[in-house]
Amino acid sequence: MYSTDIKVKMNPIIVTENLNFEYPAEEGMGNRRNLAAVENVNISIEKGSFVAVLGHNGSGKSTLAKLMSGVLTPTSGRVTVNGLDTADDKNLMNIKKTVGMVFQNPDNQLVATVVEEDVAFAPENLGLPPAEIRERVKNALETVGMSDYAKQAPHRLSGGQKQRVAIAGIIAMLPECIIFDESTAMLDPTGRREIMDTIKKLNREKGITVILITHYMNEAVEADRVIVMNDAQVEMDGSPHEIFSQVERLWQIGLDVPQSTELIHMLKKYPQFAEIPDGLLDEDSAADAIIKVFRKENKLS
Repeated sequence: MYSTDIKVKMNPIIVTENLNFEYPAEEGMGNRRNLAAVENVNISIEKGSFVAVLGHNGSGKSTLAKLMSGVLTPTSGRVTVNGLDTADDKNLMNIKKTVGMVFQNPDNQLVATVVEEDVAFAPENLGLPPAEIRERVKNALETVGMSDYAKQAPHRLSGGQKQRVAIAGIIAMLPECIIFDESTAMLDPTGRREIMDTIKKLNREKGITVILITHYMNEAVEADRVIVMNDAQVEMDGSPHEIFSQVERLWQIGLDVPQSTELIHMLKKYPQFAEIPDGLLDEDSAADAIIKVFRKENKLS
């Protein structure tokens, strides 16, 4: 029997119910208890949404990602993907087709010596006809902007390009949802921007549900929804504006906020800036708000 407290969306793709996961205590640690990585998590991810998951190191966000993709099985509670229980082995193939996962290090995800062969790897394992595999590879590389590199060796690519090839390999499976587990963490600013542009394209143009595990606040503000993990539990859940309006609370749990949000928060300590709204997420909005204050102070039109 599962709790009915969860707010299930109208059209969910992933639902967690009273979800718990523990890592076993290390050998030789005496009576040390298992480590609780996820505790009593109840969330629903709507199809076609773009959800960012934040949290400090050890908060449970990556474990949650692996549970939602079926890589890990709950200690207790349940995860369903399109209604299929991830703990039931007979569902795993359908779940893997539905939910793809892109990890942090692109070098660990590339298995072939030629880009197009790497992208074809997963469809080949599904036993698809060669003509369909070629079409999927072509479409996947076009989607991530890597068609010109189809014959290249992956080791000659930049970090951002390698990660885009890894994403293409997932796209070739035709998933409904892709989970990005800190997939930009090892990239330079240019590579991170490339991946974020690809992620937004997949979500907005292809309708793929995106779950982005990240510690970059400027990535989280581009999502529809932000979930904050803290000490294995969901601490906050709301729109980027709702979450980043709570600057002091985020600082208390060890998280940063976007630079423009922090600037406005600091300025609001001064009376002339008190009326600026909280939760401004980008530089343009912050600059406009500050300019309005100066114009008002100086009675300029």
